Amino acid sequence: MSTKYLDIFLKEAEEHIGSLQTRLLVLEKEPGNGSLIHELLRNAHTLKGSARMLGFEDISVIAHRMEDFLKEMEDGERAVDSDSVDLLLQGTDAISRMISALEKGVDSPVDVERFIEAFDKGLSTSDAILQSPAAETEVMGDTVRASVKTLDSLVNLLGELIINKKRFEDKTLELKTLCKNSGGTVPAARIMEFQQALDEDVLYLGYVIQELHAEAMALRMLPLRTITDGFIRMVRDLSKSQGKEVDLEIRGEHIEVDRLLLESLKPMFLHMLTNAVDHGIELPEERLARGKPRKGTIRLSARHEGNSVLIEIRDDGSGMDPERIRQTALKRGVINKEEAEMLRDDEALYLTLRPGFSTSEIVTDISGRGVGMDVVKMSIEKVKGNLTLKSEVGVYSEIQLRLPPTLAVIDALMVTCSGEQYAIPLSYVQETIKIRVEDIATVAGKEIVSVRNSSVPLFSLATMLGFGEKGAIIAGGKVSAVILKQRDQTIACTIDKNNGTSEIVVKSLGGQLKKVRHTFGATIMGDGNPALILDVSDIFSSAEGASTAGLRKALQQSQVFVSRGKVLVVDDSITTRTMEKSILLSNGYEVTIAISAEDALEKVAENTFDLVISDVEMPGLNGFELTARLRQMDVYRNVPVIIVSSLAKDEHKRKAIEAGAQAYIVKGVFEQGTLLDTVESLIG
Repeated sequence: MSTKYLDIFLKEAEEHIGSLQTRLLVLEKEPGNGSLIHELLRNAHTLKGSARMLGFEDISVIAHRMEDFLKEMEDGERAVDSDSVDLLLQGTDAISRMISALEKGVDSPVDVERFIEAFDKGLSTSDAILQSPAAETEVMGDTVRASVKTLDSLVNLLGELIINKKRFEDKTLELKTLCKNSGGTVPAARIMEFQQALDEDVLYLGYVIQELHAEAMALRMLPLRTITDGFIRMVRDLSKSQGKEVDLEIRGEHIEVDRLLLESLKPMFLHMLTNAVDHGIELPEERLARGKPRKGTIRLSARHEGNSVLIEIRDDGSGMDPERIRQTALKRGVINKEEAEMLRDDEALYLTLRPGFSTSEIVTDISGRGVGMDVVKMSIEKVKGNLTLKSEVGVYSEIQLRLPPTLAVIDALMVTCSGEQYAIPLSYVQETIKIRVEDIATVAGKEIVSVRNSSVPLFSLATMLGFGEKGAIIAGGKVSAVILKQRDQTIACTIDKNNGTSEIVVKSLGGQLKKVRHTFGATIMGDGNPALILDVSDIFSSAEGASTAGLRKALQQSQVFVSRGKVLVVDDSITTRTMEKSILLSNGYEVTIAISAEDALEKVAENTFDLVISDVEMPGLNGFELTARLRQMDVYRNVPVIIVSSLAKDEHKRKAIEAGAQAYIVKGVFEQGTLLDTVESLIG
């Protein structure tokens, strides 16, 4: 038989089986829906005919028997009830196994004669199906469907990139020619014109890349229903086997996530749904006695929230009892008595995620919550997500998963630590702070810092990454720290510098570096250098046994003043120069004041400064003229100059650049942070 026809049949058969299974579950809830029975009848009929045409008689026989069965339902000769739906679902399962065997080129696992005999008697057909010795791990296919429109769009965008590349090449050649023919002196106006043209090209390039990236990522994205289609059936069968009545509601099935993420999510979902049925939802009699409906409800919902996908699995069962969890954790040696007394109720829920908490003995003690949940915790950490538990005893339990929509690109906080740049996934970052010596307290030999009325343990990121006891950079009596949050835990880690947030492309470290602690990947920065992406789960694990930062002593010692740089402030306004001096002094800079350009020239003749900040309009020489004079001096040819002025026109900014200034700040929109950021960018 032609492989082409087999592939067509397999695809068609899978679609009909999926349709049969989905519609049968709906029919169980809507037994009077005649049009639904007719649609099921058509699915079975088409499947029978297709199988017969290609000579797959075994599949045709079972599909034919299902067709007859459905016809009897349609004609009112057979009851449309749960038992009938059970038999038909067993028929779809058998055909599904046979289709899978065809796809793999192995013998059919179904004894058709025994199956039909059991089916006709209304008995279980499980004895007619051979069980595999070991279930194979389900892996998603290596291909995706793409519309011609999407492919056309990708080709067009790639064309735009090629055009933009040519524009850059032309401008590079023009710049080389300009420099060569000008003898090294290029007019400032020409430089500004050239810079503006380059800025426009870069802006357009960024737009094209953003569009191209979005189109390419769309090819990797799949709707959540790709993995949830079988969940309703699974919950139905499991609840029936336990004498329970449970409805599974799925919302947000259209939400798209990375296919690699879906592969990790399915086993987690199955485990959590099984837990909810097994140990969350009560028996109908218990529910009635508690004033609840006979039938329990589990809801799996997904939605976008910010840059994350939020998934919630909630059941209206018996809930999680914090006190029972504490007692069980104590009995199992997961925590000691002192820890148990300190834990709040909401914190106690997370004990169920600890290794050693998931045993059959605990199923009885705490209604099964936590059975294998440490495995779920590990899985969610592997995909760089976060997990939250909520519950009310006797009312509900909820597991909330916050996930990145893709594993290929993430939002990250870029930080510097021990001279190296690192990326921290933004989903774990609560905030960044500056810490002073008075912010730090010591409790039981451990340093803590108060963050929004909560005491947070303080650690050195450099120490945890293996750089020894090297302390973070202290500037102006303060040190930077990032607050990391994972589930119910929060820690503060000292860093050298916060470099802001960035969207980064995640690259694998490769097999050789797969087991390196504290990192899970790398990214390439704009300057071409790599930056490691930190594994926050590993950092939290290291924090459990790590010594604290030793920061209090270091900050106290740093209060012996060490200059970050010498700055000359030139301004005829006493208010402006006093304010600028105060800002710079409080951040560790030595400051000298000059009340005019002439005064400044006298001071630069006697001292060497690392930076000059000047006003424009002053008696005598103005700020532009002062800057030009400085540029004529060998010592000050490369010393940065910042112009701070109330003049806001482009022509004034152009004059500043022509004179040789590195930055121009308008007083009307002047902010403390703007000045400091500019100073730090120029001299650190």
